[in-house]
Amino acid sequence: MVSLRRQLRELQIRPKKKLGQHFVVDSNILRRIVGCADLEAEDVILEVGAGLGSLTAPLAQRVRKVYAIEVDPRLANVLKEQFSGDERVEVIFGDALQFDFAPLFQKWQRKMKVVANLPYEISSPMIFRFFREREFFSLLVLMLQMEVARKVVARAGTKDYGPLALWAQLYARARIGFSVSPRSFHPQPNVDSAVVRFEILPKPSVEFEDEETLQRVIRSAFAYRRKTLANAMQFGEFSHLPAEKIHQALQSAGINPNLRGEVLSLEQFRDLGRAITALN
Repeated sequence: MVSLRRQLRELQIRPKKKLGQHFVVDSNILRRIVGCADLEAEDVILEVGAGLGSLTAPLAQRVRKVYAIEVDPRLANVLKEQFSGDERVEVIFGDALQFDFAPLFQKWQRKMKVVANLPYEISSPMIFRFFREREFFSLLVLMLQMEVARKVVARAGTKDYGPLALWAQLYARARIGFSVSPRSFHPQPNVDSAVVRFEILPKPSVEFEDEETLQRVIRSAFAYRRKTLANAMQFGEFSHLPAEKIHQALQSAGINPNLRGEVLSLEQFRDLGRAITALN
């Protein structure tokens, strides 16, 4: 735990709050993260927010290749120096939200695993991006804020239930592996964290025809989560539809228009998306 703090002092690097930088300094937690990934010798790993390489190094010892993405130029330079000459590690200076995963997949002709202590500022958009480009990945092992982790595994009827839970149900088998105390980080965050494991499904858990409409239905339901479904859809992305058409779609899907989105199952959202599509 002391070595990383000392390294930061010697390099005169202060973690940037705007980048959500909280470095794991507990070696036991690092071992447990690596253990969650079921690593094999031929695995190709993508690490987002590699920091000072405390997770990069144990990953590289077990797999064929680690791509360590770091958006902070100070840390990227340190990583490049630290792993120079190690063919198993390639440090990439860039924004993971904008990075093109396709060339890596094409190069190795195998799905990658993502193992990362995700910067808190990008955790939710990064998860949604992994789901959008799920054809490149077989497994995600992500350190997240506990609040986000709970949203991932939430069930219908709970306050944490929303788009993140629905997308996780649709595209993965997600579970919380273990919780992590703020004491395991430097600097210490003000919240607990958790490591979440996502096994990407070979195909979505429910069949649907129009992903875009399904996304829009879910977004509308939770953008106005205190409104009934009928009202939420009228205020949301279906405001161009007459109220009677929205009620018609809800009736066709067998859904009470006075319900709120937080009580609907994934299958019910799928049915509503189908009914909306049928209106056109």
